[in-house]
Amino acid sequence: MLTDTHLKPFKQTVPIKNSDFRFNIFHIIPPTREVMHLHWHEEWELIYMIKGNTAFHIGTETYYPEPGDLLFVNKGLMHTGFAIDDTSVEYFAFVFHSSVISHGFADNYQENDHIEITSPLMMGQQLVQTHISKNAANYTILISLLEQLITEYSQKQHGYRLAIRSLLHLLLVQFSRFQIEDRQEGQTGGIDEDSYEQFKQLFTYIETHYMEKLTIKTAASLVNMSESHFCRSFKKITGKTFVEYVNLHRISIAAQMLETTSLPITEIAFSIGYNSINYFSKLFKMYKHCSPSHYRNE
Repeated sequence: MLTDTHLKPFKQTVPIKNSDFRFNIFHIIPPTREVMHLHWHEEWELIYMIKGNTAFHIGTETYYPEPGDLLFVNKGLMHTGFAIDDTSVEYFAFVFHSSVISHGFADNYQENDHIEITSPLMMGQQLVQTHISKNAANYTILISLLEQLITEYSQKQHGYRLAIRSLLHLLLVQFSRFQIEDRQEGQTGGIDEDSYEQFKQLFTYIETHYMEKLTIKTAASLVNMSESHFCRSFKKITGKTFVEYVNLHRISIAAQMLETTSLPITEIAFSIGYNSINYFSKLFKMYKHCSPSHYRNE
């Protein structure tokens, strides 16, 4: 099982050892209030909250799961998460490609069951309900399946891939009975799909131009929106203002550089777009709860 503090930012290629079995479980205990960096991928993701008080932004909606709750991220949706207090956070993230689900399904089940259950999900015609609370009718069954998945993936005994596929099939059947929603065509939580895709391109732009001067005016023009509409939409997707988000991304880059290079702190500050070392240090302490020098020494 992989243990990580963040899933990689923006468009994510999930690290998978075997390309013919695209399944991973991440056990995540974040060190900061940013419990999941903004990203998206073509895989489905199921988040199982263990402890902590968090806000997850999935698509354009915000969810506040309690420990024990589940969050299902349908493929292609941007998602990020933040702690809302100083309580420690822990969760499991199950990430799997549709190929793991579809492989062997038609061979083991009747063809009409395969079409009825898997095809609408893989084609995006239906979505799994995002927030599944402990009050769900099938909650006990879902948790049992997830715990079995964790055991199979961590122990990797003989036949574990077949066991994981079988458990995912059972999980999908449970979703089809209790947690399936028809997708509303042309909309992603109040933002049209074209604009939503443009936002994905914007985040990729931020990733490659974070060291430059990034203004709301420039960002709004990249997604063909007025500045006011852009600011509202950006906050809805990320839970943060554009300026806050750019600062957070820059500080995350700076933290990586402090960990992996011996560059002077002043040079790091300049390289990520800050001309004032004092302002950089102030922001770094706000997001990382310590000074850059202390972070490097630790």
